[in-house]
Amino acid sequence: MYDHIAIAVDGSDNSMRAVAEAVKIAKLCGLKKVDVISVIAIDVYSDMVYDPVEAHGDTQKELVQPALDAFAAEGIEAELELLHGRPAEEILRYVQRNDVDMLVIGSRGLNALQEFAIGSVSHKVIKHCKCPVLVVK
Repeated sequence: MYDHIAIAVDGSDNSMRAVAEAVKIAKLCGLKKVDVISVIAIDVYSDMVYDPVEAHGDTQKELVQPALDAFAAEGIEAELELLHGRPAEEILRYVQRNDVDMLVIGSRGLNALQEFAIGSVSHKVIKHCKCPVLVVK
């Protein structure tokens, strides 16, 4: 089935629903480890020269800690990867670089007009991802 799954998490309720599904999939596949991806969005920092992960990493880790705890409660190691940039692009780059078999991601549930006007990370990811993607509303 799946040997290497990743889940994109931002700390929102939607991403936590995605975590619940990812836990189920990991258990069904007998996985002992999953990758948890969290992206510090490019708009969080300016053009200043500094490391956004170092500057904002602790705050980001606090946001996603409930996701890590959910996996730990089921005996599944969740390896956190903090990235920075445009979320969809960084998620896609991570999935490709790390040979992920399946990606789980939450959706904000935008309607068609909102999605067209402002875009959606999950929509961009499913459009360009080379592995199966489970989008959880």
